[in-house]
Amino acid sequence: MTLTRPFRLSVLGLTALFCAATAQAQKALPQAVKSRTPVTATSAKKPALARIRAAAKGPVESIESHGSNPRGPFARLTEVQRDSIVENSRSLLGIKYKWAGATPERGLDCSGLVQYVFAKLGIDLPHHAADLAKLGSSVAKDTSEMQVGDLLVFSKLQSKRISHVGIYVGDGMMVHASVGGKGVMETPVLEYRSALLRGVRRVISVDTAMTPTSTPQPPHP
Repeated sequence: MTLTRPFRLSVLGLTALFCAATAQAQKALPQAVKSRTPVTATSAKKPALARIRAAAKGPVESIESHGSNPRGPFARLTEVQRDSIVENSRSLLGIKYKWAGATPERGLDCSGLVQYVFAKLGIDLPHHAADLAKLGSSVAKDTSEMQVGDLLVFSKLQSKRISHVGIYVGDGMMVHASVGGKGVMETPVLEYRSALLRGVRRVISVDTAMTPTSTPQPPHP
């Protein structure tokens, strides 16, 4: 059948109109779907604000917000309990060094030694020298200012990254797990030349109001 020219133009016009309508509908569909879950400026900012606030609240502030905690840094101890840190530390002298070691039976590394000694007093410390360097309060790098139980943090001579930690046991001495086959040993702080003393951290405090036989109680929830 032969279509007349006006009729062919009408068919072409209808076809073009149909295609345009279909394209318009497809374009509008995603917009309609998006409109079901509108994203406001306020809702978009919430995750970002949460991340910023979490980053701003450092590890020390986070722990301090929970107050003194017998199971963590900033524990309150009696003088007797604090002095037992010396006994616990020296009881490990001669234990072999083992990287990532956390028990005397398998060997200890520097932060494993710290974690093990403090755990005996119910104080849970991280097994990582760099994390230990962020805890507690800063103390002058002076043996006349240091107290038993203070943590001494070190870096390699040509680096600022904390890579070693020891426990101050008084009289200018520290106990630490030394790499190189020496194991747990007691060393004069001022004569330790294998690393650079970067800081001293105090993660416990002595509560003189407590009797020597009393034990620290967990804070009320």
